[in-house]
Amino acid sequence: MRIWATSLHNSPRLMLAIALLLLFPLGLRAQSNNPRSQTIYLPDPTPRETDPHLLLGDASQTGLQGQALLDQQNAKRRELVVWAADELVTLSERVQLDVISPKTPATMALAAANAEKIEKLAKNLSTALKAH
Repeated sequence: MRIWATSLHNSPRLMLAIALLLLFPLGLRAQSNNPRSQTIYLPDPTPRETDPHLLLGDASQTGLQGQALLDQQNAKRRELVVWAADELVTLSERVQLDVISPKTPATMALAAANAEKIEKLAKNLSTALKAH
């Protein structure tokens, strides 16, 4: 078996090939045929303030819509509270009349039903008041 070994000093062709590869890599050789791309800088022709909708992402309008929605929910909640307070007064007057009147099974049943309605309404009202 014969091993072939050369030194760089003895082979000028090998030195030339290595030098060409170092100076012109394969990737650059393929790109060198293409014309260079040009980057053109165009300054803004009309300097002006930035549009607030671009800066805020239309958050200014959403904030107004969100506030209107919140006001509407608060108005509904106020109406519910007023209605529930009126209903509680009415039911409590009925229970008071049922308790004062002569005790019959019918009046006792009505008093119990009205008392249950008062408890449910009071619970719903307290839940509505706790929500915001």
